[in-house]
Amino acid sequence: MRAPALLIALAAVFIAGCPLKPAPPQEETVRQAMPAETLIPPSWKAAPADCPVADGWLQSLNDPPLAALVAEALDNNLDLRQAAERVIAAQQTVVVVGAQLLPQVGVTLGGRALHDDEHNGVKDSSVAYASVAWEVDVWGKLRAQRASAAAGYEATALDYAYARQSLAATAARSWYLAIEARRLLAVAERAVSIYRELLKLVLIRQSAGKDTGLDVVNAQSNLESALSAVESAREAYGNIRRALEVLLGRYPAAEIEVAAVYPQLPAPPATGVPASLLKRRPDVVAAERVVLAAFRNTEAAQLALLPDFSIALIGGRWSDTAITLLRLNPWMEKAEIGISVPIYEGGKLLAQIKIANAQQAQAVARYGSLILKAFREVESTLANEQLLKNRVPFEEKALLDRTEAVRIATIQYTAGRRDLLWVSNLQSSQLSTEAELVRVRALQHLNRIGLLLALGGSFETVPATLARETP
Repeated sequence: MRAPALLIALAAVFIAGCPLKPAPPQEETVRQAMPAETLIPPSWKAAPADCPVADGWLQSLNDPPLAALVAEALDNNLDLRQAAERVIAAQQTVVVVGAQLLPQVGVTLGGRALHDDEHNGVKDSSVAYASVAWEVDVWGKLRAQRASAAAGYEATALDYAYARQSLAATAARSWYLAIEARRLLAVAERAVSIYRELLKLVLIRQSAGKDTGLDVVNAQSNLESALSAVESAREAYGNIRRALEVLLGRYPAAEIEVAAVYPQLPAPPATGVPASLLKRRPDVVAAERVVLAAFRNTEAAQLALLPDFSIALIGGRWSDTAITLLRLNPWMEKAEIGISVPIYEGGKLLAQIKIANAQQAQAVARYGSLILKAFREVESTLANEQLLKNRVPFEEKALLDRTEAVRIATIQYTAGRRDLLWVSNLQSSQLSTEAELVRVRALQHLNRIGLLLALGGSFETVPATLARETP
């Protein structure tokens, strides 16, 4: 049997190699990641067991301007563009690592001409040969490295999916914050109108001898404070619009149109059960893939202690002037089998195993931390959903009562039965209550977006593919 045929036969024996270790099931990874005695309840503490979480939460908000802003942000946001490029880089890393499993084929061509002026001769030589080199993955080290890269790619793709979800949520939050800022500006401007009218009333009463200069100065100071509050509200309104414009990829000119009122919130979303969150939220699933990548990397480090096997085939033709004269320009072939056995490398291989084990333990701990964080986010937003809903009627009733109190106090002040300080205090309380109602309604919308993001459902009706097919 010729050497190449022998090498092919040996390669056929080695091709299958030893199988990789089975990856730990999710239940085992969760058990290792969670602190001892920590149990996942069958339903959320802040809400009863519910239907599975649905996708398409952006459409469910029934806010067309917001949907347009989210679409613009997805197209133009530069942070998201960076995340998309990281997915491409991770995908190609799988190709690079996987290439080690395949034979490396090369061709070399060359020629040389030597001119001899004294003997009027030209001496030519040439080389043409092809080579095939292959590291046979007998133990699975290269396959483990490729599996680690593939899991890392999946984690990066899932992080990108969560970045899209987070961007949609951030755009929604910024939109509702902008509405809040606009409404607070309107409250501040209305305060100016109220205190200006009150100052006019004080001046009229002063001319009639019913109020003193102190009352006038006090009314003027209230008006000046209200004017200052308007400028502060305009500053906040401009800042949030600029932040929203940058999020959308626009120049921050504070020119974006903002709705004057909050859209009505739909009914609370379905929440599913806590355990389903581990398979639904992209960032949590990504952390699990990082654990798998670390597991495979540890396996590769352990397999690096075993011998490496390689095969090389070289064939071609060499010629130069001397062997041409002797008519010795044969086609030649060479076959090699190599075995590399690590004996002493200063403890490097053992240190790499310890590093890989530490990185795996770190990934498991991070996974557990992210699980608890995800549970906290859902429980907190679920609880706040009801608490904020309960607050709104109280704030609305308080505003009605304070408005009526201001009306009665103003009448009594005009009739001389109350002093100006009494009216001013009631007026200030009314405006504060109106501003607080604006904030509570904003918190309702912000909390709802936080809940939708925490539950892990997609803002799209049909979620985008999390990752391209692994090479």
